[in-house]
Amino acid sequence: MRALIKAARLRTLPLALASIIVGTAIAEFFHGSKWLVTGLATLTAVLLQVLSNYANDYGDFVKGTDTEERSDRALASGDLSLDQMRNALMVTAVLSLAVGIALLYVGFGGFTKSFWLMLGLGLICILAAYSYTAGKRAYGYNALGDVAVFIFFGLVAVSGLAFLHWGDAQYGLGSSLIPASAIGLMAAGVLNVNNIRDIEGDKANSKRTLAVVLGKQGAEWYQFALVNVAVLAMAMFIRSQTGNSGLLMILMLTPYDLHWMKLRKLRNSGEDKMIYNKMLKIHVLLNLLTSLVFAFLLLL
Repeated sequence: MRALIKAARLRTLPLALASIIVGTAIAEFFHGSKWLVTGLATLTAVLLQVLSNYANDYGDFVKGTDTEERSDRALASGDLSLDQMRNALMVTAVLSLAVGIALLYVGFGGFTKSFWLMLGLGLICILAAYSYTAGKRAYGYNALGDVAVFIFFGLVAVSGLAFLHWGDAQYGLGSSLIPASAIGLMAAGVLNVNNIRDIEGDKANSKRTLAVVLGKQGAEWYQFALVNVAVLAMAMFIRSQTGNSGLLMILMLTPYDLHWMKLRKLRNSGEDKMIYNKMLKIHVLLNLLTSLVFAFLLLL
């Protein structure tokens, strides 16, 4: 059990929670929210995040990207066998689907057209979580991981949840696109920090992430753009919808930019590798804090 918890990478779960907080806040602001939908959505998002982490551990090990040096990975460190990880993937996928179906049924009040449409989207989410690094056509090995994170952690998670709270499309999804995009950009920032840390190892194992394509310096400036555009977009949304200046939201740029300046000083070797792991945790927590500030200002 301890090995499965390790492979689940609990420190990444706030990524899923940030999407839920913002999606629920938008729904409450424009039309009202349902706590049962929020609860089921939270459980679904957490399960999909765990599924993605299991698949990442599995895919990178099978492809040889993770070696015994990766003590933080369950398969590479020998804490889990391949069969145990495959079973964990199967069980988590089934649980994700079951809870997701319950979420859609509650959200849409039955097996409506919207239910079946969102179920199809949910199946795509499960497939995307698995195929990030696992399978023959793992898109994470072809510089598409950032795009997938932006879509699934941002647009799908936030706008999809707002849609579920509303129950139908008459209120439109356009009102949630700016904050949904911002959350997607911040989630991509977490992945980018991870990929900056692993640039050298990924190059050696033909894992073509966007960080590998851009190079360390380019990826660092890409990181700066991701978080600054995201926070400013959220501040503009707050101001346009509430009349609030959004100053508190803009102040969130300070910890992000301090984080970025420290990131630029790190190297991809030695003790700095361990510091990267701490930087990842900080970035995830900053994303969660930013989502809470956004919800507070929107619903104030």
